[in-house]
Amino acid sequence: MSPASNQIIVIFFAIITGFVCRKLKVMNEDTASAMSNVVVKVILPFYLFSAIVSSDAGVNNRQMFTAIWLSLAFFVLCGIIAVITVKILKAPKNDAGVYMFEILCSNATYMGIPVCAAALGASAEFYASVMCIVYNLVCFSLGVFLLCGKASFKKIFNPPFVAGAIATVLYALKVPVPQVITNATAFIGQATSPCAMLVIGSVLGSVPLKDMFSEWRAIPYIIIRLFGIAAIVYVLAGLLNVDETIRGMLVLIAAMPAATNSTMLCTIYGGNRALSAKLIFLSTALSALTIPLWTNFLV
Repeated sequence: MSPASNQIIVIFFAIITGFVCRKLKVMNEDTASAMSNVVVKVILPFYLFSAIVSSDAGVNNRQMFTAIWLSLAFFVLCGIIAVITVKILKAPKNDAGVYMFEILCSNATYMGIPVCAAALGASAEFYASVMCIVYNLVCFSLGVFLLCGKASFKKIFNPPFVAGAIATVLYALKVPVPQVITNATAFIGQATSPCAMLVIGSVLGSVPLKDMFSEWRAIPYIIIRLFGIAAIVYVLAGLLNVDETIRGMLVLIAAMPAATNSTMLCTIYGGNRALSAKLIFLSTALSALTIPLWTNFLV
């Protein structure tokens, strides 16, 4: 079994655990809401900070800023694809924002970074961590608006974005960070993916099983999410002669399933979290088959 396949199975196991916890009433609505706040506002910022400042990938500043600019272009491309996809699917008004968000944002942080590390190495992990600075900027501005119909300037300067930006500046300026700080932030940050997946599983546990497969638009969405965007990114990055490692990172991020952030953001700010949970569950389940295909293709 490849490292990427193993990572997917571990993540999916955490989702199932959250689902069982909800059914057994170990987790409830209040638990999911509280954990969502802790993950987004505390644990994730520590994770991104430690991943960047403690990286030994040997990436220079030119390569780092190239990855940032390409990440911006990546999200512009995904935004265009999202608009086209919603028009093709003719999604209802109340669902359109969720579909657009889940095209615009993949599971870049909780799944993308570990998979990039397992499949492509330390440099790809670093690039993916830096990309998440742009990701969180998009997610907490346009993303929150799409999911919840709300926009706030304060949300743009969210903890994950601020932590990633500070870490990038420290890395660029070669400012040494005491090991006790990197160890402490890494220790807390390790809880990011497990806690996020438990929340997703808990929300899924509140959705009747008969409704889980009732969304026919999920089928074309999953094809676009797991194959379409990644294929377009691969071709365009090749035409632009993008560095091979950055190209691989962008393709893998594009091939990730639906963003788990959506359910947590819907839980915090309000939104159709039942639909987001369905898209997350179905796309994550199928990604156990598709991501190994992409990693074998890229390696």
